[in-house]
Amino acid sequence: MSTVLLTGANGFIAATILRKLLERGHTVVGTVRSQSKATFLREQYKSAVDSDKLKFAVVDDITVPGAFDEVLRSHQFDAVLHTSSPFHWNITDIDKELLQPAIQGTVGILDSVHRVAPSVKRVVVTSSFASVVNRTKGSWPGKVYTEADWNPTTREEGLKDVGSGYYASKTLAEQAAWDFVKEKNPSFTLTTLCPPMVYGPPEQEVPSLVKLNTSDLDIYDIFNGTSDPRYGVWIWVDVRDLAEAHVLAMDSAVAANQRYIISQGNFSPQMFVDYIWKHYPERAAAKGINKHTPGKYYPDEGVYGVDASKSVKELGMRYTPIEDMLRDTLKRFEDLEAEGK
Repeated sequence: MSTVLLTGANGFIAATILRKLLERGHTVVGTVRSQSKATFLREQYKSAVDSDKLKFAVVDDITVPGAFDEVLRSHQFDAVLHTSSPFHWNITDIDKELLQPAIQGTVGILDSVHRVAPSVKRVVVTSSFASVVNRTKGSWPGKVYTEADWNPTTREEGLKDVGSGYYASKTLAEQAAWDFVKEKNPSFTLTTLCPPMVYGPPEQEVPSLVKLNTSDLDIYDIFNGTSDPRYGVWIWVDVRDLAEAHVLAMDSAVAANQRYIISQGNFSPQMFVDYIWKHYPERAAAKGINKHTPGKYYPDEGVYGVDASKSVKELGMRYTPIEDMLRDTLKRFEDLEAEGK
C-alpha cells in the first residue's frame, strides 16, 4: 500500500478521492487550509484517523514558495495527488485569486517534491477540460476534442473577466507543470487529468445546500426551483469516476507522463430537468420547475464531442451513466434537506 499526499482534501473532488484511497488501504495525509476544515472528515473517517491511516496537515497558502516542504518532509510519500485549485465565481482580483494560486500552487508542489521528497514516484495533477477546450470556437459542431488539444488562451486574455481567468488558470497551470518536468527532469513522473463538468453526490462537508460546490449547485438550483438550467460546457463526468481515475493514474505504469481527458461524454442541463420531472413529478410541480423543451438537448447545429478512449484503454476507466449520477445526487440532496441543510 502507498502513502499518499492529497492536497485540498476537503474539496468536492478530493473528498471522494479520499474515500477511495482509504477503501483500498492506502495511508493518506490530506492538506487543508485550516484545522477546522478537517473536522468533518476526521469524524467521517474516525477509524482511519485512530489507526493513523489518515492525518491532516495545514497548508494555509499554497502560493507561498515551499508551502508543501514541511508536510512532504514529515512522511515517506509514494505519490502526490494535487487537487487544490480555486473554482468559484466571486473573484475580485483575477491574477491574485485565480491565476497565481493555480500556477504557483501547481509548480510549487512539483518543486517541493523535487527538492525534499525523493521517495515520491508519481504526481497526479487535477487539471481540467478548461485547458483543452477552445472557447473562441463556441459549441464547435463536429469537433471531437482529444488530449492533443490545448486551450490557446494567454495570460493577458485571462485577465479580461472571471470566466476567461478560470480557463486561463487551468491552462497555464497545466502547461507550467509539463514545462517543469521537461526542464528539471525530476525523479517522479507526472500525470494530468482533464475533467469537464464534474457532478455527483457530494461527500465533502455541506454546511448548507446554498454552499454546495459550484457544479452540484447547478443541479440543486433546478431541483429546488430557484434557477433555470445553466448552460456552458457540453461534456461531463461523475465525481466518483474522476476520483477513480486519480487512484488508477497513481498506480498505473502506463500513465507516467501522460495527459487524460476524463469524461463520460456529452450531456445537456435539460437532461437534469427531464429527469427531475420524470422521477420527482410532485416536487417539480410544487417547486414550479420550468419544463423548458423536454428532450431538446442540443442546438440544432450540434455541439462538440470528446474522445476519452485513452482513459478507457490505458487506465481501465468505466464511466457512470448520467441517470445513475442524477439518482444518487438527488437522493443525497434529499438527505441533506432532511438534515435541515
